[in-house]
Amino acid sequence: MADSFSFMSRLARRAIPWLGSLATIAALALLAWVGARIFWTLSAPAPAEPALAVDTDPSRVAQAIATRHLFGEAPDTGISAAVPEGAINGKLNGVIAPSRKGGTAIAIVSIDGKPAVAVREGDELMPGVILHRVLSRSVEIRRGGKTLVLALPQPGKS
Repeated sequence: MADSFSFMSRLARRAIPWLGSLATIAALALLAWVGARIFWTLSAPAPAEPALAVDTDPSRVAQAIATRHLFGEAPDTGISAAVPEGAINGKLNGVIAPSRKGGTAIAIVSIDGKPAVAVREGDELMPGVILHRVLSRSVEIRRGGKTLVLALPQPGKS
């Protein structure tokens, strides 16, 4: 029995420094693992978003683009009386209304069957006909002291 206690005491004298080194190495490994985990959690990029379905129907895509008002939206003054096209023989093809007051507003108009031209507010469309104001779905034209309204065609109608 005495031999077993002396064996244990000799073993303990040699094992204690070795166990201390082993504990230090284990603590450093654990600290390195925790540090790496925190680093990768904070610096890894976000996972990619899933792909969305894209609508390919041209009429729905055109309608979606039109509702976004890419060039801004002019205030609507409530004037809804459209001038018959024969009165000035013109067609409103498009408008670019300003998004803020004081911005440049442009209308795309074809007169007397000529090719469409872009005209700014205040410019002359033809002698005696001046583009007075550009609204979101129509334009006001001054002709001989009278204000006429030329509206965009309704969607789906030619």
